[in-house]
Amino acid sequence: MKNVLFATTALIATAGMAAAEINFGGSARFGVIYDGDNTATDELAIHNRFTLNIDGSVETDTGIEFFARVRVRGGNTGTAGLGNSGVSAPRVGMSVAGFTVATGNILGALESAPGMYSGAVGLTGLGWGNLVTNYGDPDTGAGYWNWDSFSSAGAGSNGLEVIYSNAGFGGHVSWSGNNGGGGSADRIAINLSYNFGDWTVAAAHQSQNNYDATVLTVGGSFGDFGVGFAYADNEFGDVDKFRINGSYSFGSGTTVTAYIADEDLPGADTLWGLGFTHSLGGAVLAGGVVGQADGENLADLGVRFSF
Repeated sequence: MKNVLFATTALIATAGMAAAEINFGGSARFGVIYDGDNTATDELAIHNRFTLNIDGSVETDTGIEFFARVRVRGGNTGTAGLGNSGVSAPRVGMSVAGFTVATGNILGALESAPGMYSGAVGLTGLGWGNLVTNYGDPDTGAGYWNWDSFSSAGAGSNGLEVIYSNAGFGGHVSWSGNNGGGGSADRIAINLSYNFGDWTVAAAHQSQNNYDATVLTVGGSFGDFGVGFAYADNEFGDVDKFRINGSYSFGSGTTVTAYIADEDLPGADTLWGLGFTHSLGGAVLAGGVVGQADGENLADLGVRFSF
């Protein structure tokens, strides 16, 4: 992401403080979405979204960086449920010697596991059927997004996380409370990963009443080809799900991506996705089509860009 520097190297008069800065950067997209499940309004709808990240940081003369982020996001699809842009709760923390400690609107360890989002297709993700922790009917929300992640226009989890990275090894632990579900409301997650050359392996686990999940991923590339595999044991509904994904990059700036996934639910169809991206030199043309577990299709096409 190309950041536009609002204020840079502003010296802080307080003793022990060094350089401070604030940065603005973000992304936007627009296009059309086809939803074969949509019976309330038109199956074909206009879509757009705008995201602005506001990042502030200061580094002490002992090398400790303190940081904070809020995000402004807005977007609409179709004519139903139109909304205004919103501002997220903040993520605030510090980084030193390979460790990052953050509080508030945290990223979440399960969400951040390497390989979790591999195989994503289209302009919008098209329901994110490639995520092995998402399963069931998207309309009911069963098994969808039951983990901590940074909320782009909401309160988030108000949790705590510790992230470490060094020499190819990565570790991430997160905690949040007040997640409901009966019994313990605490949600604890961890991911561990190792990168060797063009390949990364990762394992993640979340513990929460009725929503435990264990995830394994592996992904890498050889030449212009990319491949990946992911598996999840989801306690809620006792659902196992796996995904295989691949991609190929052409010399013209075009990449084609595909995935196939399966969740062991009665009557569920095999999930699949096929999409492409093409560089426009400063922006990206993206589109895709997916088959959902209920047999219906989603598709989109449009342009996204960063600033």
